[in-house]
Amino acid sequence: MSGCFGGRPFPNGVGAASTVRECPPSSPNLLRTLVLRLLKILERKGRNRKNGLREKGRRLNQFIGLRNKSAEVNECDSVEFGHLELADLKTHFDTDRVYALKVLNKRHVKEMNQVEHVLNERSILLSCHCNFIVRLYKTFRDAEKLYMLMEYCPGGEVWTMLRNWGRFDEPTARFYCASALEAFDYLHRRMIIYRDLKPENMLLDANGNPKLVDFGFAKKLQSDGSRAWTFCGTAEYVAPEVILNKGQDCAVDLWSLGIFMFELLSGSPPFASTDPMHTYNSILRGVQLLAWPRYMGDNARNLICKFCRRDPTQRLGYGRIEDARQDIWFKGFDFTSFRRQTMRPPIRPKIRGLTDTQNFDRYPSTDNFACGSDESGWDDDF
Repeated sequence: MSGCFGGRPFPNGVGAASTVRECPPSSPNLLRTLVLRLLKILERKGRNRKNGLREKGRRLNQFIGLRNKSAEVNECDSVEFGHLELADLKTHFDTDRVYALKVLNKRHVKEMNQVEHVLNERSILLSCHCNFIVRLYKTFRDAEKLYMLMEYCPGGEVWTMLRNWGRFDEPTARFYCASALEAFDYLHRRMIIYRDLKPENMLLDANGNPKLVDFGFAKKLQSDGSRAWTFCGTAEYVAPEVILNKGQDCAVDLWSLGIFMFELLSGSPPFASTDPMHTYNSILRGVQLLAWPRYMGDNARNLICKFCRRDPTQRLGYGRIEDARQDIWFKGFDFTSFRRQTMRPPIRPKIRGLTDTQNFDRYPSTDNFACGSDESGWDDDF
């Protein structure tokens, strides 16, 4: 850490700060301003709650009543256009809540032509209130960076667990596939396609419950029957219609769910290759030509094939996710308790404390690229 500040009261008699530890390249003055703005918003939400808007207040903001007794920020990970920090904020109940603060470099986002993806992620995540999707609580901006205050999932990525285990048994894989199904059911009902399912984009909360993250490729379709056309996603997971530029709808997520299921059960995706063109050609040939692992059960193979049918409209779950829930591979799985999060997760992450980051891999920060302000206005509504 590069330094710290604090010890003096915030202005306007809001309260006293204990300490805010800075993680480069964040500005202490900026972080102080952001926390103050957040507190004002939360105070207003708290008053609304007292005025009878309790349920709406809870849905809009799960951290109503937050006070600035202390705020500690530590860098815990890197993201594509910036870095991720932890914001440890203490409430007036003297209990800690830890949030992830995603920090994006505006110039880098613009130079990499990712403006639309970043704005889509903000818009979609703010509208989502689902147990299987990470929460975005509030966003901020300044001349150089964008800030997204998000739910923190200290259990780390499912990919990390998969790497450590080698491959999952069927009950474990079923648990995480069910999570993707529930998230897709929620999104598809709202005409939102996700387009980037993979183990790296599913995080575990402190109890081991999975949640989808990284909605940069997500898109809200304009109407039933409309399509998206951007070539995006992870090479091993893209559907044939993406490669052939035939347009995309909710069916692309079902294809990726089949690939996701294969990877969880085998340890690697079925079309993995160092050459993207070889990967795309293999995808176009279809899953029927795969060399299936001997240990993979017939019911699992059949479900993967149903998700990965060449015709998007024939994929299991297209137009009705319930059809996938009723597949024999999910027989005996209690979706009701799963949705209520009363089912015991197969993997309980080891957590040493609220700000524990041991379950995350460390990557070089990309935040130093394209430094400098960007006041072109593309983020005016951020």
